[in-house]
This record gives sequence, structure tokens and C-alpha cells, in this order.
Amino acid sequence: MKSPKYFKNNHTMNLGIEILRMILCFWIITYHFAGKINKSKYKILKTFYHVPTFMLISFYFSYSIFISKDIIKYKKRLERLLIPYIIYPLLFVLISFSFHSINIKQIIIDLLIQYISGKKIFGLGILWFIHNLIIFGIFFKIIYFLFNKQSLFILQIFFIISYLLQYKGINYKIFHQYPFYIRILSFIIEMMPIAITGLILRNIDIFKIISNDKKKSIFFSIIAIFFIYNYNIFGEIKGFNYQGIKQNIAGICLFISFSLIPFYKFNNSIILVIIKTITRYTGGIYYLQTFAYYVLSKFEYLNQKSFIKCLLIYIFGFLISFVFTKIFRNNRLKYLFN
Repeated sequence: MKSPKYFKNNHTMNLGIEILRMILCFWIITYHFAGKINKSKYKILKTFYHVPTFMLISFYFSYSIFISKDIIKYKKRLERLLIPYIIYPLLFVLISFSFHSINIKQIIIDLLIQYISGKKIFGLGILWFIHNLIIFGIFFKIIYFLFNKQSLFILQIFFIISYLLQYKGINYKIFHQYPFYIRILSFIIEMMPIAITGLILRNIDIFKIISNDKKKSIFFSIIAIFFIYNYNIFGEIKGFNYQGIKQNIAGICLFISFSLIPFYKFNNSIILVIIKTITRYTGGIYYLQTFAYYVLSKFEYLNQKSFIKCLLIYIFGFLISFVFTKIFRNNRLKYLFN
């Protein structure tokens, strides 16, 4: 399937989505590190639209990889995910071993659990998201390989099953009794319909449908986000952060809103280059956020300035990712930083 004409413009696709990625990445950092007091003051810090939107974006733009018979592109995508997923826990172990003695048997057990669930080693719980991307990517590729034209219909069945498991409370009942490194597997059920939504939106060519009236599409997307954010219009169900359809709808609306912003009308090349530059490396910033937090926590002044610290975490991750992406530009290790 060809890309919608609206997305062929280099500025439009890159700037709309990349600015959204940057906002989502900073939103995640503030959720993790802005402090309990700020979370109680600012509702947005405990609103979980950021990660679902990232998931939707990932599978929207990966759609062609899953429907294609070109296995090389799929392998490259899997490699891009596996390298940080495998290497960061190993780096953590090596760093820990350098500073103090560790229990070899325990660290091997922790590494195995980390690789199986995406969360066990302290500071690397964020890799659960990459774990989900890998699991979904393998599962979706198998479905497309086995069922061909019926693949999306099969995935829509899993979409429905996932929400049934959430709304009937089955997913919660199964996992709530376990430690968090096992409970994190519940995110597979909560995030699967959001990943499938990304594929569905690309399959129906959503932007070809709505681009004839971009202003109304943006307007109604913003109105929908306003109601979802301010009113309990979908009700609350038990879960582990990403449960329920409201996360999915909010992600769709954010995606549509930013995608349709007409950056193609903006002709200041210097500003465009600046925006393109500062919106890069969100992957590396995401991976490095905990490391950056501990480095910056050494400065007592910053411990009293939560939002400044979050901004510096973002900048720190950006600079490290920028430098090491340049160093490893011809090496697969660049995937650790972008």
C-alpha cells in the first residue's frame, strides 16, 4: 500500500509525528521523575496516554514490514529492538560489578527474568515496552505469514479478546497477586489492542480518509482528548496503567492531531532544521533516562527542582545519544541510542 500523499511531504510527516514523539518522551520522564508531590498536583503526570500513543505510532509505521514478504526488513526491525534489549542489562551488570561485588548466581537469575519479562533489574523496568514490541512483532509477523489476506481479521479477533479480558477483570485477577516483574506481563494484554489499532489505521489509510477536512479532524480530536482527560466517560476498570479503551482512543486522537498540523506551509528552513534536530533520539533518551537521573541526583539543588531535573534528564539523554550515534554510525550499536 502506498503512503498517503499527505505523508509524502518530508516536513509534514517528520515534524508532526516527531514533535509528538518528543512530547511523549518528556511526558514519560516527568511521570517517572517529577516526584509524588507533583503527581498529586498535576493530573497529566498520572495520565497514561504517552506509552499507548508510542505503541500505536510504532505499529502504524511498521505496517508495511508485516504485510511484506521481504524478511530482511523484518529482521532489521527485530535487530533494532533486540540490541538494546539484550545489551543494556549486560552493561548494567558490568557497571555494578565494577563498583561492588555481586552475587553471580543471583545476577544470572535476575538477567533471565529481565529478558523473559522485560523487568527485574532495578532501573531497567522501562525495557518492558521493548519486550512488548518484540513479542507483538513476532506474533503479528506469524499471523500475516499464516493467514495472508485474513490476517487483519484474525488480529481484530485478538483485539476483541484483549478487551474482553480487561473489562471482565480476568487480566487483573490473573496478575495482581504476583510480584511486579511477573505482573508486568499483564501489559501484553493491555497494549495488544493498541498495537493492533496502529495496523488497522494504516490498513484503512486513515489519513486519506480525514485529510480532506484536516481542520475538523484536528478540532474533533482535541475535543475528544478534552472529554477523555476531564471526564470519566468510559468508566474505570481494574488494571495496571494501560487498561481500557480510553488509552487507545486518546492515542488515536493525539496521533491524528499532530499528524495533520500543516508544517508543509512553514518555509523557514533554519527553524525546520532545528525542530528536526531537537526531536531526534527519543529512543536513546528513553533508554538512558534512569542513568541520567542518577547522575543528576548527585546535585542536591536539582533534587528540589523536579521539572528542571526532568528537562536536564531529557537533554542529558539527547546529548549522549547524539555523540554515540555519531561514534557508532556505521555499527549496529547505534541502535542503543536511537
